[in-house]
Amino acid sequence: MILATGTYTGELVPQLARRLARTVVPVLSWQMSTDPIGDNLRRHVLPGRQAVSDTRGDLRFFRYDARNRLVTGGVVMGHRDMARRVAQKAASTLAEAYPELGVQRMSHVWSGYVGMTWDRFPRIHKLGPDAWTWIGCNGRGVALGVALGREMARAVSGTALDTLALPLSEPQPLPLHRFARWIAPNYLAWMRRKDVREIK
Repeated sequence: MILATGTYTGELVPQLARRLARTVVPVLSWQMSTDPIGDNLRRHVLPGRQAVSDTRGDLRFFRYDARNRLVTGGVVMGHRDMARRVAQKAASTLAEAYPELGVQRMSHVWSGYVGMTWDRFPRIHKLGPDAWTWIGCNGRGVALGVALGREMARAVSGTALDTLALPLSEPQPLPLHRFARWIAPNYLAWMRRKDVREIK
């Protein structure tokens, strides 16, 4: 069995795997897309259609969908008017990365949880004789999901566990997990300040 509920392990069915659920802090993250980008701009903005993300603490990412809309997103602090503020922030970030786009209108906006670990590393756990999970992609789950899915398949099929790309670890619940959820927005503020110092 592979438990692939990630950050939602404790959100939808709290009794599913309580110890595992307390190893990550759910943070509300937003994604959104522009209107379709015309051929003339696509020749200059990600012409190879590759997905892009960076290594900032306040992650920036961009990719095209099948209809040539640019998908991006982000996180904002506070609860007031979140959808509008995060769309405004993401449009500004996109314009900073690709000035030729200008400030794009975000036509679709949606949200979900990402699972943050204290050291920002994902984990692979063996939950029982034939039960496995990975958790804690820290907002980089699209790329990591593909890579870790392959490692899960190797583990389930009997590959030697010490050859996995990510070492097995025991679930270690975060102390004061309930309070960590309230503190998480302040952690984002600290990461943004750190990003600014590194860029300078």
